[in-house]
This record gives sequence, structure tokens and C-alpha cells, in this order.
Amino acid sequence: MRPFYQYVQKYRNPSAQHPTAVEELAELIYLDGDFPKSSTEFHQLSDYIELNSRYSHFVGTFDDVWKAYLNND
Repeated sequence: MRPFYQYVQKYRNPSAQHPTAVEELAELIYLDGDFPKSSTEFHQLSDYIELNSRYSHFVGTFDDVWKAYLNND
């Protein structure tokens, strides 16, 4: 299974005038130099998202993208 970071990058759309929550999350992850880029572990990624204030509005979005990630790979 490829890392979650690689999966979520397909949702990046930096030129979107009105980005969706998923596009915003993907862009935040892309710009985050500390994001665990090689991880495929839900608990590691979920903890990282939940403990970083920059992602506070995206916890539910992360859960949705995680489900898609599991179904896609």
C-alpha cells in the first residue's frame, strides 16, 4: 500500500478559486514539512492531524479521505 501522503496528493488543486475541504486538506498536507509522509498507519496519521491546530477544521475530512484511501488501494 502506498503512503497516505502520496494518495492524498491526487486531491491537490492549488489553483482552485473555491477549493473543497478535501482539496484544502491535501494542500495543507503538501505544505507541511513535518507530515509523516511515509506512513500508512491510521493511528499515527490521525494523531498527527488531531494534535496539530492547523488541521482542526479537517478532522472529519481526514476520516472521509482515509476511508477512500482504504477502498482505493
